[in-house]
Amino acid sequence: MIKFTDILTEILNTYEVEAVIKSNKEQNISDILDQIRALKKITTLKNITPSNYPQKDNVEYTRINIKFLSKTGKPEEDLEEFKQQITKSSDEDELKIPGVIAAKFDMNTLRRL
Repeated sequence: MIKFTDILTEILNTYEVEAVIKSNKEQNISDILDQIRALKKITTLKNITPSNYPQKDNVEYTRINIKFLSKTGKPEEDLEEFKQQITKSSDEDELKIPGVIAAKFDMNTLRRL
């Protein structure tokens, strides 16, 4: 049985943010987004890339909207954790999610739902 306090905590600690994912065009963007969507605390992920979004020859830029839960109430820390889970932390590391070159969260769009 779900406790009322669990439901209330989830409601009060749900956030939304937009991000840009820079990826290799050889990797399917749907596969990349599915792997990001599977990260712990992320509840929904939506591709919001406009059709006229600037692209490069072998690099794809994808704009996404993410809704997530923050157990600590510090969403900035959660976003840093997501970034570490999505991208590599150093040149020695392999890519955490294959095909992802970089992830940048737009802190101006961070808001509590």
